[in-house]
Amino acid sequence: MAKMINIDVLTLDSVQCAACGYMMESIAALPKDVQEMIVYKEWSIKNKAGIGKFMELKGKVLPTICIERDLVFESIIPQYEELIDEMAKRAPDEAIKKRIISLRETGFQFDKIQENLAKAGSGMHTRVDS
Repeated sequence: MAKMINIDVLTLDSVQCAACGYMMESIAALPKDVQEMIVYKEWSIKNKAGIGKFMELKGKVLPTICIERDLVFESIIPQYEELIDEMAKRAPDEAIKKRIISLRETGFQFDKIQENLAKAGSGMHTRVDS
């Protein structure tokens, strides 16, 4: 498998928490070329796995974007360029870093947000049956 940039999004619940939803959108709305270089997942503290990930990554606030296990955007929804710059800093190799930087001027693709959020599984791992 090709090297990918790993992103964890620590949330309360991206469906019920507006800020958490916006944080997930900032990842889900990345252009297709960027999406091909990343793997991301939402970790809701409404379930045991999410609490475990929050503790493992030493989370302090919600929502938070972690890139390659670094707490990068804590309660700050990033602009596209900021997100690209932080991913480039943590890219697993020089080729991915150069490719990410080359896409810095592309911008978010909010026209595909529903498709991207569905692909990301936004809100799919936040509820637990009683």
